[in-house]
Amino acid sequence: MATVIIRPNDITSSTGFDVSGATLLSNINDDDDGTRAVQNNVECSITGIAFANSNSYSGATINSVTLSVFGAAGGRGSGPVINCVLKNGNSTLQTSEFEYEEAGILSGAAYSTSLTPTIVDNLSVNISADNTGVAIYEVYITVNYTEAATGYGNAVMGVAAANIVSFNGIATANIANVIGVS
Repeated sequence: MATVIIRPNDITSSTGFDVSGATLLSNINDDDDGTRAVQNNVECSITGIAFANSNSYSGATINSVTLSVFGAAGGRGSGPVINCVLKNGNSTLQTSEFEYEEAGILSGAAYSTSLTPTIVDNLSVNISADNTGVAIYEVYITVNYTEAATGYGNAVMGVAAANIVSFNGIATANIANVIGVS
């Protein structure tokens, strides 16, 4: 199994942080624990965090996705809680609650129900914080997938591999080698 991390590439709206718009997006997707968005209002949320698509899992079997958020107390109190809603379009897939007693990365349970590359490409997250004060450093999704079988890729008896669909009734995608040649 392989994994790839996808990071935010768009935000629909936000309220209650010290940064917004492109700066907020840059701070939560740059893989840098030196940048962050700090809650500066009792009401605080980020809506429609969309994620970049990756060719890595194209055509693959998606095993699971796991949402992770690197956060910390934002200075107003200890133990801030954020609620994260993982969505596919308008459908809620999973809700996770993270409480930050200390700075660190918290992850939701792996979500694995009926996932496809198309669903992963359409994932978004909504985050809302309690009124304690949180700092969010990073938001990302780890995609766990099994690569699609590539099959046998060599010519056989002068016939190009692209023109061979099966051999003795076995699909080329299921053939690793022919007479010891891979």
